Amino acid sequence: MITFTEFSAIFRGTDFTEEELRKFYYSVKKFVILRLAGRRAWPEIFKLEEKCQWPLLRMVDDPALSIYEGAEKVLLERFIHTISEEKKIRERKPLTEKTGYWTLLRSVIDERIALFTQIFDFCKSDMRRCEMVAERYTRIIEKRTKQRKRMWQVGIGTGAATLAGAATLWYISKKDWK
Repeated sequence: MITFTEFSAIFRGTDFTEEELRKFYYSVKKFVILRLAGRRAWPEIFKLEEKCQWPLLRMVDDPALSIYEGAEKVLLERFIHTISEEKKIRERKPLTEKTGYWTLLRSVIDERIALFTQIFDFCKSDMRRCEMVAERYTRIIEKRTKQRKRMWQVGIGTGAATLAGAATLWYISKKDWK
């Protein structure tokens, strides 16, 4: 994977701050990890894309920018296409049903994640590390989900027991009045 220094050198002479570039650069690896983690990670992917990537992406949709000098033409066209598609999807958000909007956005982001692995030159060892982190992340999420389910079951069980006790007391008190 290219280093941050190499990445920021590409953007030298542009209006982007180092903080914006740093957020974007480090979000790419996290993007790949979350994508490998599976469908439960999509809400986090959407938040990450909105916060760290979209502010920069919406300003780099012109293939004539200096940052694209020497870029592979096919890869560049696909990358620019994903940005323009996302702009269209975001513009139509008020007119699109909620499920359709998130499905369309997901497909564009999914394609871009695949492009990032090529653009940022992910090698096999980078992908293996991302897969290991994704597996660990998935296990953590599954463990939390099981704990939440258990807590709900306990909560519902105690709630039902309390309700049954209250109903019994009410019945006994009504019986005593007669």
